[in-house]
Amino acid sequence: YDLLALPVVDEENHLLGVITVDDLVEVLEEEATEDFQRLSGSQPLEQPYLSISPLTMARKRMGWLLLLFVTHTLTASVMRYFEHALETVVALSFFIPLLIGTGGNTGSQTITIIVRALALRELDLKDFLRAIWREAITGLIMGTGLSLIGLCLAVVLGVDIRLAITVAVAILSVVIWANIVGTLLPFISQRLGIDPAMGSAPGLDTVVDATGLLIYFAIAHLLLGI
Repeated sequence: YDLLALPVVDEENHLLGVITVDDLVEVLEEEATEDFQRLSGSQPLEQPYLSISPLTMARKRMGWLLLLFVTHTLTASVMRYFEHALETVVALSFFIPLLIGTGGNTGSQTITIIVRALALRELDLKDFLRAIWREAITGLIMGTGLSLIGLCLAVVLGVDIRLAITVAVAILSVVIWANIVGTLLPFISQRLGIDPAMGSAPGLDTVVDATGLLIYFAIAHLLLGI
């Protein structure tokens, strides 16, 4: 309603106080700051940065790091499982950082957009399938472009053309999958009553890294016969 202030009254309409627009802006700033901090897997700091001791800072950030440290063993387990494939085609390992990085960055973008849309109520739980579909199409578009670049990069590096095609198909698949996961996690968090900002981003890397490697090696198995 474009109001600059709102009265606060009791049951008999006696004026108790006033809420001004600067009060609202302060609350909005605090909430936005908390969301940004939670998206990185840190607990809200609740004080100005320079007012917090390094010990307190470490305590607020260590929880998710420990959890992710343990869950990242999934990625190591996947690589160990496909150890024979890596020994057979050593060049497969060259592109693992590229795939993991691309998947993680893609998923992070999606999570940021979805979490913000949920916070602004541009999306609700009923929009779940619609958001999944939109992000899958977006992933297809982005993945196609990135896979073509990946194909050219692999060719320039002088790897076998079948491996280059494997890398391109894997990039396309991982980008689409990362977009879907990045959409799923905030909705699941909200459905479980967890702040989407806190419950989504920290788990993204683990899920995308492990499943991205599975996708990569599965495609390599199909196209390279290893």
